Amino acid sequence: MKKEIGTRIRKLRESKDYTQDNMAAELEITAGAYAKIERGETDPSATRLLKIAEILEVDVTIFFKDNTPSVKFEDPGNQYGYATKQDVEKLTHLIQQMNREIEKLKSPKTPKKKTAAKKRK
Repeated sequence: MKKEIGTRIRKLRESKDYTQDNMAAELEITAGAYAKIERGETDPSATRLLKIAEILEVDVTIFFKDNTPSVKFEDPGNQYGYATKQDVEKLTHLIQQMNREIEKLKSPKTPKKKTAAKKRK
């Protein structure tokens, strides 16, 4: 249970772009002591959990839920949320292709040359 709580705290902290040093300073503990909480090596007191929840602006019960918290966690290394940079680039390329095709469809069609058979009529 300690490890699960620590993992939830870490994910929430990262989603808020806080560092362990920021959290430790807010909690008035050392960065090492805070890191132990996130790694599940130490049990935070109820008072400390309440303070962590307050700093992260979440309800304290989120640390104890059996399922994944309803908070959306973004991968901090991924600047595009759940899509990868490659996904965004592919989508951009597809949109550009579609725009080119739309422009072709909008452009007036060039009249076809009359064939010799049609000219005789």
